[in-house]
Order: sequence, then structure tokens, then C-alpha cells
Amino acid sequence: MINVNLFQYFQKNARISDVNKRLKSQIWSSVVTIVLVEGKNLLACDPETRTSDPYVKFRLGNEKYKSKVVWRSLNPKWLEQFDLHLYDDGDQQLEVTVWDRDRTRDDFIGRCLIDLSSFEREKTHNFSEELEDGAGSLSFLLTISGTTASETISDLTLYEENPREREAVLARYAWQRTFHNIKDIGHLTVKVFKASGLASADLGGKSDPFCVVELGNARLQTQTEYKTLTPTWQKIFTFNIKDINNVLEITVFDEDRDHKVEFLGKVAIPLLRVKSGEKRWYSLKDKKLRSRAKGSCPQILLEMTVVWNPIRACIRTLNPKEVKLMEPEVKFKRQVFMKNVMRFKSIIIHFYEIGKVFQGCFEWESTLQSLIGLLFWLVLCYYFEVWMIPAVGLLIFVKQYILKTIAAPVNVSWDEATDSDIEDDDEDDKDKVGRLVCRCTVLNFLGREEKFEGKVASDTGGYPNCSKHNWSISQSGRRC
Repeated sequence: MINVNLFQYFQKNARISDVNKRLKSQIWSSVVTIVLVEGKNLLACDPETRTSDPYVKFRLGNEKYKSKVVWRSLNPKWLEQFDLHLYDDGDQQLEVTVWDRDRTRDDFIGRCLIDLSSFEREKTHNFSEELEDGAGSLSFLLTISGTTASETISDLTLYEENPREREAVLARYAWQRTFHNIKDIGHLTVKVFKASGLASADLGGKSDPFCVVELGNARLQTQTEYKTLTPTWQKIFTFNIKDINNVLEITVFDEDRDHKVEFLGKVAIPLLRVKSGEKRWYSLKDKKLRSRAKGSCPQILLEMTVVWNPIRACIRTLNPKEVKLMEPEVKFKRQVFMKNVMRFKSIIIHFYEIGKVFQGCFEWESTLQSLIGLLFWLVLCYYFEVWMIPAVGLLIFVKQYILKTIAAPVNVSWDEATDSDIEDDDEDDKDKVGRLVCRCTVLNFLGREEKFEGKVASDTGGYPNCSKHNWSISQSGRRC
């Protein structure tokens, strides 16, 4: 019995020492993820238009960030995310200032201070902050995560599950308490153990990976494990489920020194497909979740537990879905635009052909065709019923299905077609550049040769075949 206790004691000390080693390799203690959502009722700094061109500056310690400019708006919407690092002995006050962009000198609109020490860790907070002197207000989503302190409850190395807490959670979502809190759908626990086979993003063949766990607008993050392709995070996160139809997204990034990140892999798990208490490996995929991510079969070890009330979930499903504030902006793509134009063009041509047929029937261009059309119109008017309208639409669907079944076209995804088009465009550009380089090289060579021949001709008094020789070289250069 004593030997068993000693073994457990030394094993626990070894885990704590591993945690301390990871803490020493990481300078910052937490990551402050702040989403700048919108501003309301900002001051108008432009007297002509009675608007402003606002942007926001963030400062936490020595870190500074600036948002994009929203032109001519007193109620701007940014939806931008910034990641700042929090230090144990550093400043806990996040300074936020709002400015108006001008051609000469930017005007100050307002300022506010956010005390980060007053926010609960490992939880996403949605709040608004009033600017000083009534200059308006700003809305934020703020999460302090990635904590590296060994005493935090989110560290699996020291976490011990309490059966009483488990029973309390089950009782909270029991069917007897359905109408106590309708908006509280359920409770999700995510244990992030480790990952393996990640791609190397640094020059030394290693990466600095960290993991981001997202559920709706809630976003939590692990600490960064430096110089490894098999990170061990050992973190546990909890989420309040607002919609059982949400999808849990877990993304692995590589951290760079300039605070930029590089994508390493992603997995998306619908909450309805989560098997509670099952510890298993999940394959990491690319950004579009269609193929494996780069690396040596990258995967992540997770364990999830979902407890939810079905009646509350059904009531929530009848309401509109929660808007995700950090949806990526849709960028203009030439290929997508051209595809939509061609689709619209085909529809217009189809209606144009139908119009030509009707015009031909009315103008009696073909006697047989006009007679058939007239008889069809008389029969339709005599036997018309309301149910025939959807039947015509159904016939169109059946026709298209038969055509697709007979033709059996090769299904090429739009993304693959887009990628191939982009690659073709890049190859065409490279060919053009290569031709220009070849042409410039030949012209430079011809220029040097003409100068040399002119110098020889001036020294020797000229020779009769000089012009003919230059003409033949120029023609060969044009052919090249």
C-alpha cells in the first residue's frame, strides 16, 4: 500500500514538473482575445457630412493594435478580432481609444479603460463600454484563455472530477426542471489532451502549436507548446450550450513571433453527434474540411461530454439561429462572379428561345406548329385544373434528373475547378513573363552585337554584307 502511494506521489510530482517546464518556455500567462463588434452614437468630427471615419486603437502593455477604418458612419460595425498577451507582472488595464481618420491629422473621439482583472477566465464575455465624456459606446466580445498557471481548474494534470458536480449538472437539465431556465439548453465539457503528426511551420522543422476551441461566439484557447510537432496541452474547457444544433470547431494554429498565426489543421464536430465520455483521436483536416491537413496524418486526442435538455432544445430550434459575429468576410472572386454571370446568361437564353417559339406560333411562320399550339391551348383552357401548375414544375425536375442520369457527367467540385482555373492563370502569367524575358534577352544581345559590328565597321571602313547580316539577325530575333 505504501509503495502504491509513493508511486502515485512521484507520478504527480513528475506531472507538475512537466507543467513547470512548459511554463518556463512560455513568457506570457494568458491570451486576451477581443472581438471589436460595433460602435454606437459616436461623435461627428466632420462638420460637412456630420459623420466620422472611425477606427479603434488597442494598447495592452507594449502591444498595440489598430482596427480598419469605417468610412462615414457614426454606428460602425468592425467585427475584427485581436489577440493580445497578458503577463503576470504586467498591466491589467486594456486601453481602447477611438479616432477619426483625416487627411492631415486624425481627430480624437473617445477613450475607455477595460480592467481585465475583473473578468472571469476561460469564459467569453459579451459587453458594451461607454466612452468618456459621452462620446458613444463600443461593443466587445472578450475571452481570457490560454492560461498557463498550474493551479487553474482547466489543467487536466491536476484536475479531479467531482461526482457531486456531475450529479448537479445532470439534475440541472433533468426533464423535471425543464421550465426553470428555458435558455439554458445544456452543458458541454471538452478535454483537449494532445495532437500528433502536425506539419512543420518553422525553419527548424518544428512548430509552436496552440489549439482554439469555438462554439458559436464562445472562443477559448490553450497555451502554446513551443518547438514540437506532438504538443501536449492537457486542458479542459466548459461551454454553456445555447443551441444543440451548433457545431464545435477545434482549430490548431502555429504561433509566430510577430503575433501572426499559421493554420495547421481543423476538425468540426456537431453537438448532436458527440458521444459523451468517449476518448478518441480525430483527424485534422484543411480549412474547408474536405481533405487531410498537411503533415504526417495529423490528429488530435479529445474527450467530450454533453448534457442537455431535449424539450428546451426543441423550443430553441424554433427560434432564429444565433448570429456568429466572427464570420469571415466574403471576398470578391472573379471565378465565382463569372460562373454566376454565365448561369444568368443561360437562363436568359432559355427564356429567349421560349419567346421565339411563341412568337413563331403567333406569326404563323410554321402552319403545323401554329395549329398544334392552338389545339394545345384550347385543350388546356377546357381541361385546366389548379393541380397542373405544380405538376409542370415536377415534370421539369424529372426531365433534368433523367438528363443527368443518362449523361452521367463527371462531378468536379467548384473548389477544384476554381483552383485549376487559378493554376492555369498562374501558368499563363508565367508563360507570358518567360516570353518577355526571352524577348528582352534577345533584344539586348542584338543591341550589343549591332554596337560591336558598328564599331568594327567604323574601324575597318565598313564591309558590304553588314546591313544584310543585321537584317537576318533581326528576323531571327523576331521569330524567337
